[in-house]
Amino acid sequence: MARINQDKKAAGLLLPVFALRRKGDLGIGDTLCVEDAIDFLSRHNLGVLQILPVNETGGDNSPYNALSSIALDPLYISLVPDLVPGLADEMLAKRVPEALIHELSTGPVQYSVVRKLKLDLLLDAFENFEKVSTNKEVVRQQQVFADFCLEQVDWLPDYAFFRSLVDKFEGNACWTNWPAEQSTLAKARAWSLTCAEAKEIAYKQRFYSYVQWVAFSQWRRVRAHADSSTVELMGDIPFGVSRYSADVWCNPQLFDLQWSGGAPPEKFFQSDPFTCQWGQNWGIPLYNWANHEKSNYAFWQRRVKQIASIFHYFRIDHVLGFFRVYSFPWIPERNHEFVGLTELEAKELTGGELPRFIERPDVPAKNAKLNNEQGEKLLRMILAAAPDSGVVAEDLGMVPDYVRPCLKKLQIPGFTIPIFERVEKDLSFKPKETHEKLSLVTYGTHDHQPIRSFYEGLCQWWHGEDGHQGWLEVQRLMVFLGLDEDSPPESFTPELHRRMIEVLMECPSWLAVLMISDLFGVSQRFNEPGISGDSNWSQRLDRTLAEYEADAQYSQAIKWLDQAVLANSRQAKKTAAKSS
Repeated sequence: MARINQDKKAAGLLLPVFALRRKGDLGIGDTLCVEDAIDFLSRHNLGVLQILPVNETGGDNSPYNALSSIALDPLYISLVPDLVPGLADEMLAKRVPEALIHELSTGPVQYSVVRKLKLDLLLDAFENFEKVSTNKEVVRQQQVFADFCLEQVDWLPDYAFFRSLVDKFEGNACWTNWPAEQSTLAKARAWSLTCAEAKEIAYKQRFYSYVQWVAFSQWRRVRAHADSSTVELMGDIPFGVSRYSADVWCNPQLFDLQWSGGAPPEKFFQSDPFTCQWGQNWGIPLYNWANHEKSNYAFWQRRVKQIASIFHYFRIDHVLGFFRVYSFPWIPERNHEFVGLTELEAKELTGGELPRFIERPDVPAKNAKLNNEQGEKLLRMILAAAPDSGVVAEDLGMVPDYVRPCLKKLQIPGFTIPIFERVEKDLSFKPKETHEKLSLVTYGTHDHQPIRSFYEGLCQWWHGEDGHQGWLEVQRLMVFLGLDEDSPPESFTPELHRRMIEVLMECPSWLAVLMISDLFGVSQRFNEPGISGDSNWSQRLDRTLAEYEADAQYSQAIKWLDQAVLANSRQAKKTAAKSS
């Protein structure tokens, strides 16, 4: 039976959790912010809240380069006494002075400050929580925590051990640089039994288990809040995990560390010389699929079941990687060595290898057939692991011809981004009526520029040196939007903004999603592929969602969306967009 009812159209918003705000949020969006977002969507007949991955991140703060495929990020825990067993108001007063609250309340996420603050508060709470007590409620919570640890025994102890060692090495998760006695799980376990720090290591393991208990408890509360409303949650499973993750350190046999997964060069993402020449090198290790199969894909089944316990739907990031993955014979730290090199010069640095598709390229045709078979097999495994969840596939980039037919066969919606859907003959936009019904339609993901920036760029092109080509592109967009192609606006006007919202909702796709930047018509961008730095994954909305509603500048756009949702029968209902 189909998991997604294509005949019940829905609408939603993409909201990165870190970007959300509430009073007292300690510098980053948290689970209470997500509950507020659910209420916002419910007030406006929107049925799906899409967020980015919420797994624990590493030093680059990228949600797509997580320290664990399962562990939830402590950054998103709401630090309020009612939701954190052991936490007391006086702990907050001591750790969070007014000056710090003010410092964290504006601007982007200050990850190093916020991470230390939250972990310090959680450690205070844990120390208090562990105390022997005769209070029945405390004893009950301690038992619930113990039960959680037993339920999660197939991953939690190893993860918590890994995190305790990351602390030992002052936050350095790069286990390849750890001493030999901690270089593998087995060696580290043996070392921990007799080392001078044994008690401290054991204590930190209990602490990180406690942190995960709190995190899972709060996210399950978010799920319950969504279940009590008209809103459903869409999570995100990254294709890969960090090379320096607990998963790789604990289970190296499941990964191929000789290669780094990424994406080939393409026209759209050309943010720096390396990306233009070689493509995107994400640094993620490849999967040893043969060993995964030997274990009946236990790693993936566990990962999928965990996300399905919180979210109604989940998006598979970079689904193309299940068919074949573009791979680099060097890690990202070496990217600078290859800028400007010829292929021959690059081979001299790698011992003869160049970036290529693994396990095989799509040519000749027999290779494409094998890649298609592999992708279908892996996706069927994922579907079987979450039989009650809706699954969506991010199928963007250089997409092989066989991928979308395979997704359609499995009844998995892919992505439709209208500005990329073109008629080959004249590059005109494909009419919205021709878009795939079984798809998620959006103007952009977190990787794309907002529609305001997109149109402002078109206007610069139109009035620049290559003005004729820019004019033609503006005309193509006007035709797609049903506006006067001979009198396009020379800036991103409210009228243009409204029409773009309306057209997205008019598309036949099962689910229409607006990125929050596109709803409010701002240029704020959450990630720019190929660019490393503090600007990625750190940009926050400048006010709460309720404050946007109260601001005339933004409330008008919200009304346009309300009207477009109702006009196209996308309004949320208890039975709308449900997995069936």
